[in-house]
Amino acid sequence: MEIRYKLYPYPVLTYYSDDYVNSSFDVAIDPKRDGYDIRIDFLAELNNPKLNQYLTEGKVKIVYHFECAQTGFREALQTSLLEFTRSISNKNICGRLQICPFIVAIEDIPEYVNDSFHEDYRGYKFSIEIGCVLAVGKQVNIDIDKDINDLTNTPSVFSIVKNADETAHCMIVDMDQRKIVIKLPEKEYYNYKSIMDEAIIQPVLNSLVVVPSLVYVLEELSKRTADERYEYSSYGWYCAIKKALTIHFDCDLESDHFSEMNMFETAQKLIDVPLIEALQVLSTGYRNDEEDDEE
Repeated sequence: MEIRYKLYPYPVLTYYSDDYVNSSFDVAIDPKRDGYDIRIDFLAELNNPKLNQYLTEGKVKIVYHFECAQTGFREALQTSLLEFTRSISNKNICGRLQICPFIVAIEDIPEYVNDSFHEDYRGYKFSIEIGCVLAVGKQVNIDIDKDINDLTNTPSVFSIVKNADETAHCMIVDMDQRKIVIKLPEKEYYNYKSIMDEAIIQPVLNSLVVVPSLVYVLEELSKRTADERYEYSSYGWYCAIKKALTIHFDCDLESDHFSEMNMFETAQKLIDVPLIEALQVLSTGYRNDEEDDEE
């Protein structure tokens, strides 16, 4: 959605018109990485007594319209707060995210007047209906880098194999190889292998197998000094984790800050929090399949 220099049948506070004097509506929009998601902080500045009064009274609200043309993502959020934060899943964005701020009437205002009207509108009263735009802020475009680190492509970082030890009954993680090797007991390995190519089940497998393995690796790294961690720098999995932490968490794997992180939470975010989709699959996916079979 591109903000156009639109004409309205009533005065609107915009940056491109002179319908108002000594008034402004500006929003500072600050996007930040939050793992693979985008956290956007908004700070609105509304310089108009009447519109500020309406905002306090709940007659109008600030509306942020989000749109990503490539994914078809569209969302409009209302708030009465000048400071506002919104997190958007990485899955909803590819390329450019457009954000348009407005002030919109959420109830009818039958005789709208404003002391800050341009002199051409002085003495006039306007009938404002619910949904009418009363102010328009500057559009902000955020370009999202979709070069997602290979950690979300688990085969490139993790190797899941059968444990040659027939007496083993637990999952074992080996981080002393080019990939993180996850060894499963024989029966569990063949169960895993039988469903590993099912796309719908991937979030479940990642939650059960990959995330706990990554927690183990991160905790082991956190126990080591920066120099000891660097000894793993020739391994592909180490480089992938280091890159992901730098890009998505603004954290250097070889810094003290890394050791202070919550490894359980970080591991989930590095794999793009598969638990959300996993529970969705388990609660609806199979159930729907079973219902289809019964029909």
